[in-house]
Amino acid sequence: MKKGSIILLLTAILINTPAHRTLAQDFQPAGSEISVRDLLEGHKRAPKSDTYYLMALSDARKGNIEEAEKAIKTGLQVNPRNTRLMNLKGALLARQGKLAAARSIFLTVLQLDPEDQYAQASLRSVERTLQPQRKIEPLLKKTSTASTQDAPVTPVMVKPLEIEKKILEASYFIEIKDKQQCYHGMSLIKRAQDAFIAAKPDRKSEFSTTALVSEGFLTATPVCPNSGIYSWKNNEVECDKHGKQSAVGAEVTNVFGEFNNGMRSKLSRNYLDALKSFEQVVVLYPKWAEAHFQMADTLFRLGETDPAIASLRICLKHDSANLDAQLLLANLYFKKGQKSAALTILDKVSEKHKGTVYGLASRSIASSIRSGRNYYQIFPPN
Repeated sequence: MKKGSIILLLTAILINTPAHRTLAQDFQPAGSEISVRDLLEGHKRAPKSDTYYLMALSDARKGNIEEAEKAIKTGLQVNPRNTRLMNLKGALLARQGKLAAARSIFLTVLQLDPEDQYAQASLRSVERTLQPQRKIEPLLKKTSTASTQDAPVTPVMVKPLEIEKKILEASYFIEIKDKQQCYHGMSLIKRAQDAFIAAKPDRKSEFSTTALVSEGFLTATPVCPNSGIYSWKNNEVECDKHGKQSAVGAEVTNVFGEFNNGMRSKLSRNYLDALKSFEQVVVLYPKWAEAHFQMADTLFRLGETDPAIASLRICLKHDSANLDAQLLLANLYFKKGQKSAALTILDKVSEKHKGTVYGLASRSIASSIRSGRNYYQIFPPN
């Protein structure tokens, strides 16, 4: 950009700034002042991406949102870590009602700069809007179960509704269920071996599950579902297939616990808390289709159509037969005005699953779309 153009731009910003509070003022991060000298001399505190920040800021003040977004995109290509541009992008997304997307931007800013006060305040504001004060008590409350000395410490799988039984049977999660079963076995062996050592300290170096059974410390020999062999190392049980008891226990507890937290929050209409839990699960287990579906459904309930579609596509990539995901994707395509794409999915489901609830629902919705009814006539808001 030529020097003359920059000066004209800055002059235009000053001239066009109204006296009353504007969009740009509402969302302008503190400490963002950049002098003309900085820009003209290429001062290290004013890299080229800041020029695009000023352009975007000027367009935002004038209400030229599309131009502001273009300037932000170009500036971030120059410097993807420019937090001023990222904060302005988050602000514009929030003003357009795209709150989940704005939240994601502000979280990214705080990862780059945890002390960014503007991002902190904006994140709090967005989260308050996404998750207003609830007027009813949660349907399910988190409870803690105290462990006793006569029982091993094991993860508790909370199943608030019967639907969760289906969810936990997802094919990708079989590996974790095997680890959970193995962990239960290791917990029993650990307790038995500790009791054996306490009763026979002169034999503390011995370890045999067969001996633990024969001498009454175990009622039966625990079996690893993957035929792992148990050993005793550093006062801990270890499986040659799954690893150390402590590591396996932490993994199993974290995954099931976080997923179930998400389900509890979602059932209580605590959608922001549910989203946080499902985000954690899909990071740890990116191929678990059902977790992606639950995250997509949560985003849908928050009104975030595009992020929900992206999650559904990932879900169907790993589990193309997921009918819940297919119907929700058709719903969202129709919501965006993509009738042809929605009807393609609905026709396929109704043909392949005739006589089932899914097939009948798909046929009914497709018929309503073809009759000319709009989205909110078919899916009235709650």
